Amino acid sequence: MVNGSKILPMSGIKVLDLTWHLAGPYGTRLLADYGADVIKIERPSVGDPSREMEPFFKDERGPEKSLLYQYLNTNKRSITLNLKSQEGKRIFLELSSKVDVVVENFSPDVMERLGLDYGVLSSGNPGLVMTSISNFGSTGPYKNWQASELTTYAMGGAMINTGHPEKPPLYIGGHIPSFHVGTVSAAATAISILGAEQSGQGDHIDLGAFQIWMGAIDRRQSYLMSHQYTGDISTRPWPASALGTGIWQCIDGYFMTAVGVGLFPRMANMIGEADLLNDSNWSTAAARSDPERLDESIALIVPWMLERTKAEARDAAQQHGVYGGPINSFEDLLNDPHFQHREFFQQVEHPKMGPITYPAAPFKLHLDNSKGNEKAASPILGEHTEEVLKDFLGTSASEIKNLRKGGVI
Repeated sequence: MVNGSKILPMSGIKVLDLTWHLAGPYGTRLLADYGADVIKIERPSVGDPSREMEPFFKDERGPEKSLLYQYLNTNKRSITLNLKSQEGKRIFLELSSKVDVVVENFSPDVMERLGLDYGVLSSGNPGLVMTSISNFGSTGPYKNWQASELTTYAMGGAMINTGHPEKPPLYIGGHIPSFHVGTVSAAATAISILGAEQSGQGDHIDLGAFQIWMGAIDRRQSYLMSHQYTGDISTRPWPASALGTGIWQCIDGYFMTAVGVGLFPRMANMIGEADLLNDSNWSTAAARSDPERLDESIALIVPWMLERTKAEARDAAQQHGVYGGPINSFEDLLNDPHFQHREFFQQVEHPKMGPITYPAAPFKLHLDNSKGNEKAASPILGEHTEEVLKDFLGTSASEIKNLRKGGVI
């Protein structure tokens, strides 16, 4: 079994994964992390476009060297299948009749044009759960609009609050919007699997990235509610707009604090300036709200931080109840004693890159504790095609040879 010997919550669940790029593959990776047998279907010779996305292992470009692809597709099996060919469609229909879940993130109507929409698939498998991920969902006036992470985050997220107040709004770093959509898709799929097991009737989940970001609890809803009652439009705060709040340089990097006038007495104690609180300019929250206090506080905090390492600042913040933490590099995280204790990073052996350290599943299971369920590396393009066709459909070696010759797989 791909995920090891122990029983995981999704063990026994079979998933056909038609997703590509980022959001869909992250969602199906979560299913695979917790035991599902995820069969990734890729285009022959080409594969998932994320195989060509940076960064690459040792900066060597190639379909098996994309570290982003590796991260998104651990614990999966890969088969190649040409869904535009009649034989490819026939094979997919047969496979779909033997699985629990199909996940796809094509543009709306693509599956229908292929003759592989939910109505067709569920006619041969009434308990099938199908998850469709698109930019705006499969209905409504926006359904055919094209979009990127940037546009869906801007339209449905809190981009107005990201960035410097005197400059244009900024896109949130990394691929967080896509990964958030993938997380929601995994949760929705798992919920629907539970429903299908109880009722015997599957369902078609229609997810739109725009709608998911619009409903995100991360700032968007709270700011909209505030606007409803006050009429105010949210703005981007200054980097040090609150007393004791900011990013400070240390001996070995940077440390961030989030304090404010109410909790500033804790920071005053931390930096050895407790006597300030006896001064009428600092003794009350109202006095500390004077804009002059902000500049004065910076002049006190900066030299204190410059004399300490990130670890020393962290320990002091913990001791005094100051909200703050180090800004970590990747090396910091890999060597973090807490992550090491919880075995968050695991090493997997990849056939093209050798041993690589990967982040483990995002949460631990008490009964399993991740022992005996070490990660399997992401698959080589088409690595499991013969295995899946033989196991699921009983396809013979000669038939597989003809399918390859005809460009079907």
